Amino acid sequence: MVWGWVNDDEQDPFSKLTLWNALGLRGSTTAIYRYRRKDVTNHLNLPEERNLAFWAIVEIERPETMSAPAEVTLSLGAERKTFKCPIRPVDDEKFRELALDHLAKTQAVRNLVESFLYLDAGLGRSLIDLNLKVSKRMALGAQTVQIGKAPARPKASVIVCLFGKPELLMIQCALFSKCRGIEDYEFIYISNSPELTELLIKDATIANRIYGMPITLILLPGNAGFGVANNIAANAARSGRLLLVNPDIFPMDPEWPSQHSRIVNDLPPEQVSLFGAPLYYDDGSLMHGGMYFEVDVEFSFRDQQATRREMLRVEHYGKGAPPHTNPYLVSRPVPAVSGAFMSFEREWFESLGGFSPEYIYGHYEDADLCLKSFNAGKPAWIHYLPFVHFEGKGSAHRPAFEGGRLVNRWYFTKVWGEIVTKSIHGPSPQAFSTPAHR
Repeated sequence: MVWGWVNDDEQDPFSKLTLWNALGLRGSTTAIYRYRRKDVTNHLNLPEERNLAFWAIVEIERPETMSAPAEVTLSLGAERKTFKCPIRPVDDEKFRELALDHLAKTQAVRNLVESFLYLDAGLGRSLIDLNLKVSKRMALGAQTVQIGKAPARPKASVIVCLFGKPELLMIQCALFSKCRGIEDYEFIYISNSPELTELLIKDATIANRIYGMPITLILLPGNAGFGVANNIAANAARSGRLLLVNPDIFPMDPEWPSQHSRIVNDLPPEQVSLFGAPLYYDDGSLMHGGMYFEVDVEFSFRDQQATRREMLRVEHYGKGAPPHTNPYLVSRPVPAVSGAFMSFEREWFESLGGFSPEYIYGHYEDADLCLKSFNAGKPAWIHYLPFVHFEGKGSAHRPAFEGGRLVNRWYFTKVWGEIVTKSIHGPSPQAFSTPAHR
């Protein structure tokens, strides 16, 4: 990643960056992200709205041969400007975090439409490819620790992805252990936080001894992201029914395991291949009764020209509604359900390819999976199986996550924008018998 600034005001714009290493090998890119830096425009006595700063990701053969200083050449029309620049080597996971952190910070001073245009120009694909490389390596390094004797033939497998909040394992086990029939369910915790490995093993061991909860603990060497981690855990599951549960999800009814079994066994197969549940805030109001898609229209105005862009956004049915608002609680097909609680027929989950690994860290991969299911002929459903969700409390937050969210929204719009806009956008799409949004 190269960043800096160049004054191309009132001349041919900066269009290409070339990086040379000590062996003469080079890499170049035209996917250059421009943004504003007030210190630069102040120094040059130029208007603040000038985008003179830049950053870019450059792929180069044998990056291990890079040594300081490196040569960076900026192309401005026919003009070339070459600089000798210092180098800071980092591993791929840290590089991903730095790039997304930089994207998040620069997005704060840019228009959203302009950011999408830069992602269109190649930056988005570069960040996704980097994430695929990192998450694949994390998956290959997975280690499993079995604590307690897991049921030989569980009715279902509860999968929980942990990141940065180890204390939630103990709390969840304490509450789930009080639910009747839970002994027929296996629990798989997968951790995206390698620094918590020792603590998680200790906590899982204590939880097993106190609450009698056998735990399969899968430990990753880094953050593979929500989707990839859940795919890894699903592959390790022993049952034909997968329940993906956030660590900040807690039961409201101690009878939920038997209720879940009745839903799966009694309803038609197409209604239980993929379903979610009503989720509630801790004050009792409804947080989630299914999800739908809105199409936002955004504009960028520059040089007396307007650029229009449509972007997909996910919304929740009934968010903030009173707890017994029945239209949001009845069994029905919906465009999507939250990844905070999802129940899958394993064979169907695998036929869809699981969660798409392109999504960085988290956000939009749950909606993507639901749309893959809809596209394959089985929409997601909501069935009444209430849980409390402490939304946003289930994982640690880092600035880079905002950069990941931006890339994910761009990618989700790129993949599903046409289908959603034509047939399933808004709270009452024709393909679904859903209640009006409140």
